[in-house]
Amino acid sequence: RSDNEVLATLQDVVAIESINTSLPGGERGEVGMVEYLADFFDAVDIPYETDEVLPGRSNIIATLEGENPDRVLLFECHMDTASVSVMTIPPYEPHIRDGLLYGRGACDTKAGGVAMIHAMKRFKDAGIKPPCTIKYAGAVDEEYSFQGAIRLAKTVKADAAVVSEPTELEVIRAHKGLARFHIVVKGVAAHSAKPYLGINAISKMTRLVRAIEDEIAPTYDSMSHPLTGSPTLNIGVISGGVQVNFVPDECIIDIDRRVIPGETPEEALVPFQERLERAQAADPDLDATMKTPYLMDNPMETPEDAHIVQVAVRACESIIGKSAITGVPYGTDASKFTSVGIPSIVFGPGSIDQAHAAVEWVDCEQVLKAVDIYHEIMTRF
Repeated sequence: RSDNEVLATLQDVVAIESINTSLPGGERGEVGMVEYLADFFDAVDIPYETDEVLPGRSNIIATLEGENPDRVLLFECHMDTASVSVMTIPPYEPHIRDGLLYGRGACDTKAGGVAMIHAMKRFKDAGIKPPCTIKYAGAVDEEYSFQGAIRLAKTVKADAAVVSEPTELEVIRAHKGLARFHIVVKGVAAHSAKPYLGINAISKMTRLVRAIEDEIAPTYDSMSHPLTGSPTLNIGVISGGVQVNFVPDECIIDIDRRVIPGETPEEALVPFQERLERAQAADPDLDATMKTPYLMDNPMETPEDAHIVQVAVRACESIIGKSAITGVPYGTDASKFTSVGIPSIVFGPGSIDQAHAAVEWVDCEQVLKAVDIYHEIMTRF
């Protein structure tokens, strides 16, 4: 165990299994994390509360009152992790080698959460109040459907939010949203010896896939955001058929459409529905349905001149001598806060390239710098 209290805390929480219960291997969810954080806040005399979001899965919200208690800066970090099924190292044996700390969640995103709570602890250790009230929220369910952040956005009032994700200590003020949905094609089953008696749902679906990739995807080239790039789509799952000598009577595809700032997920769906309608008009045997999306998330964008962005920039320059404002192509909890009018940034130690990886790690020096920067943001806001 590290002699450094921040890194020792990180080792403690990486050793806790907190796989999202909707993912392979998820058993207790975030329960162990909530228990550990509750003990941490008890030890440093910072009051907290829990809020059950899903059965047996609670957010934890700690409050450090400031000189101006009516002004609130929220620091949010999700407590769940991705599955460990692809990992090639022991996921819950956090060790430090060559300045890197290894284990599931080390990068995504327990390092950021640990840095946040230790930044709060510094005020308690010094016996002083921050200028404004600081709230820390450990959120459930980021890795599946964002339910923890959705609840926080409805229940926690804040003037700005800092959301932890591995950004390599760059200030993220924009990221993409998404729409995920199924398209289902129904066919008619028949024996493969007489395929003409049936309607092959897989064959019908392959034509739709080609149309989506040839006609819809290229339209994204003319759409771009300076920080997040262009929209994208990915047909990530296809399923259909029962056995090889049956004409398949159903085929389903699963589409992930990434949405850039300036678009809405609802707008992004329109070309798919229109293309299905044209295809069905041209082929009376095509029975295709676009299902209601099972996950929708708005893109996030906070103006560059927003106070929280500029405070974060100055904090980075003060601590590490440089700053960068940029955007990312993935989604985070931050969009839930900007959707209700809370200016937000995404900021934390580590690289997204190590998130969900077979070998996950975080640079220890970045974790320690993150404590300094978070504390500086708390002091300057």
